[in-house]
Amino acid sequence: MPVRRCLGAPAESCEGVSAVGLVVRAPAGQAPVMQVVVEAGTVPDGAAITVTGTARGESWPVRGGSRTWGGSQLVLGDALAPVNTPVVYRVSWDGGLAASEPVVRPWSGRSLLTEVTGGSAVDLLWQGGDERETDQRVTLHEVPGRPTPVAVMAPAMGAGTVSLTARTTPVHTRGLAALAARPVPVALFHNPRWCYQCQRGACDVPLVTVMVLTSVSHARAARLDVAERSWQIKGALVSVPQPGTLLAVSVWDDLDAVGMTWDGLGARGLSWDRFDRVVWQEEGA
Repeated sequence: MPVRRCLGAPAESCEGVSAVGLVVRAPAGQAPVMQVVVEAGTVPDGAAITVTGTARGESWPVRGGSRTWGGSQLVLGDALAPVNTPVVYRVSWDGGLAASEPVVRPWSGRSLLTEVTGGSAVDLLWQGGDERETDQRVTLHEVPGRPTPVAVMAPAMGAGTVSLTARTTPVHTRGLAALAARPVPVALFHNPRWCYQCQRGACDVPLVTVMVLTSVSHARAARLDVAERSWQIKGALVSVPQPGTLLAVSVWDDLDAVGMTWDGLGARGLSWDRFDRVVWQEEGA
């Protein structure tokens, strides 16, 4: 896939300059993981780069695409690219940018639910509207003698939740039940191929919603010719951790509560990576 390479210019003005360096492929099959290849020599050695995808005005970072360029070829997999929508990929660094031509991730089914890594594809019929609730993260404290409460607001509001009703036929019923049983973030894909508003350019449903499932229930649908299931699904919107990023499971207050001295901690011989993964809330319990 040819690219437009622009030095010190925004993506929208990258016209008429051709270079080989950013290659994007959609492998054969349904909803394949997009292959984004940044060739050696595309970016100056030691530059901090960011690889992003863009579609219909929405942008997302490609997992593993934020790093220091080491000079050799970089191959990334993007399992969060929307389906049946032209996607443009960009690699940017200080003073430079390379942008691919549009490429489409094909999907012949209805709506799609997968793990964020692209596995366990479930074909489902997403019914009704796109019901979302924002988490305001506001606590109200009543003060005696004061007619209005004191509002305490978090520095950032929560992304919130999404609720949907969906239907599946037997093979995808088993797939959705198996996916709901795994402790993994999932990606819900809106399919423009079946959306009249998308075809008119008037749809506001996000192309991809990343979430963890918080409530899943299902029951037999009334359809008589096939064993169809109707699902009620709710999920909390989340971000996708970058590969190699270790997430601490405790805070310093949890360690303090254990009452361990620094000498005692040092005697354990823990690396900082292992230290971050200790559940200090459970130590000494």
